[in-house]
Amino acid sequence: MSKVLTVVVMLLTCSVMLAVAHAPDFISFDYPLAGVTNTQATGITPSGVIVGRYFTSDNQQHGFVLNYGTFTSIDIGGTDTNTDVAWVNARGDIVGSYNAGSLGLAYVLTPNGQVSTIGFPGEGITTGWGISNSGDVVGTAFTNDFFSAKGYMFSHGKINTIAYPGAPATWPTGISDSGYLVGTYFGQDSLFHGFVLYRGQFSSIDFPNSTFTWITGVNTAGHIVGFYNDASGTQHGFVLRKSEFITIDIPGAISTEANGINPQDQVVGRYVTPDGHTHGYFLGKIR
Repeated sequence: MSKVLTVVVMLLTCSVMLAVAHAPDFISFDYPLAGVTNTQATGITPSGVIVGRYFTSDNQQHGFVLNYGTFTSIDIGGTDTNTDVAWVNARGDIVGSYNAGSLGLAYVLTPNGQVSTIGFPGEGITTGWGISNSGDVVGTAFTNDFFSAKGYMFSHGKINTIAYPGAPATWPTGISDSGYLVGTYFGQDSLFHGFVLYRGQFSSIDFPNSTFTWITGVNTAGHIVGFYNDASGTQHGFVLRKSEFITIDIPGAISTEANGINPQDQVVGRYVTPDGHTHGYFLGKIR
């Protein structure tokens, strides 16, 4: 891994002034900058720090941290790049990806501001989607075709390929210290399915009666978060907990996505309102 020399961090404060640990069961929030109509939460720590992404009016993508009511914007490599924030572990290490010209790299950002990058050998784009508390990273790599993506796990300085058996493409998105590696694969049936890799064994996961299942992460208890499309094409978030599927739909939303889950089963994600705006949310309790 190599160091990135430029990390731009801007501080902004918004009106979400409740600490998540003492917050209501549901909070909706938007990045507090004029012209931002797309805010997405992607991960949450055990202490309630939320991370995610937002898009400015020029369609530039930036990451953020929301900590006790204060937003911190994250731009890796400068504000003229696109920065994605995908997950955060218990100690506050953030994983994501950013573009450096035509090259896309995964990165890990530590709480003290140190940035390191990951590039899959021979591929033009490497994404980082999940990070365990011990620092193992999972993501994907491809050059031109997202549907030929290779999955990987980066651990102790080495990259190992992760591939669902027989699948043209595999997208690992989450990893826990308890041994669960989760993600999504594109099947021979040309459909998206979730998967769990545990103790060397793959298991396929589909939300019942869905036409599309995407898994976004997992907590240390093995509880899985993601989203699915029903037969009408409507998108819903879900949690899979002890073999029980729980749908998450934000009231008034036309679509809901669940992206992050912490050990307390607090969930964060995004939802879209009829005006086409996308908002982040925190859900403090699932049934």
